[in-house]
Amino acid sequence: FPVTIWMLTNMGAQAIKEGKNVCHYTLELSEDYMGKRYDAIFTKISVQEVHQHRKEVEDAIAELKGKLIIKEFPMGKASISSIESHIQKCTDLGYRPDLIIIDYVDLLKSKRKSVDKKDEIDDVYISTKGLARELKIPIWTVSQVNRAGAKDGIIEGDKAAGSYNKMMIADFAISLSRKRQDKVNGTGRVHIMKNRYGIDGMTYPAIINTSNGEIIV
Repeated sequence: FPVTIWMLTNMGAQAIKEGKNVCHYTLELSEDYMGKRYDAIFTKISVQEVHQHRKEVEDAIAELKGKLIIKEFPMGKASISSIESHIQKCTDLGYRPDLIIIDYVDLLKSKRKSVDKKDEIDDVYISTKGLARELKIPIWTVSQVNRAGAKDGIIEGDKAAGSYNKMMIADFAISLSRKRQDKVNGTGRVHIMKNRYGIDGMTYPAIINTSNGEIIV
C-alpha cells in the first residue's frame, strides 16, 4: 500500500514538472511527510535524508513550472464536500488545480449512513467522480486489495477491497503488484485493469526505489 501512494506522488510530481497545479489531499500521512516525499522525488534523495539537503531541495523547487498544495484532513471526519470547499478556496485565491490527488478516497466520510460499509464506500466514490466531472479536473486516488489479491503476481479489478463497484465507477484503473522477491529486487508490475477511453489489459514491468520514490515503468 505505501508504494501505491508513492505512485500517486509520482503522478503529482510529473504534473508539476509539466507546469500543472496540483492539490494533494492526504488523510493518512501528515502534510510534512508528504512534502518530504515530493522533495525526495524532485531531488532523488532518500526521504529519510532529504531534510539534510535543503539547498538541493530549494534548487529543485526553483526549476518547477507548476505549483503544489498539500492539505491534510482527519480520516473519517472529512467528506468530499470538505475537499470541494478547499478547492473553491484555492480557486478564489487564484490557484485553480489541474490535478487532484486524494490518498485515499476510502477514508472520506460518506453522507449516506448504512449498515453495509460497501454502500458508504460506493457513495463516496460516486461523489468523488461527480466532483471531477463538475470541475472538469482529473482526480486520482489509491485503494487497497483484498487478501487474495495480495498474493497475485498481476492484480485484477475483482481483488479491490471494500467494494468491486469502485471498478465500475472509475474511468481508468491500474494496479501495482509486488511479491516478496520484488520488494527485495526493487521491482514490480503495473497492470492496466480498466481504461474507459482506450485499450486495457496490458502489463508493464517497473523498477521501484522505495527510498526516494523513483518509479520507472
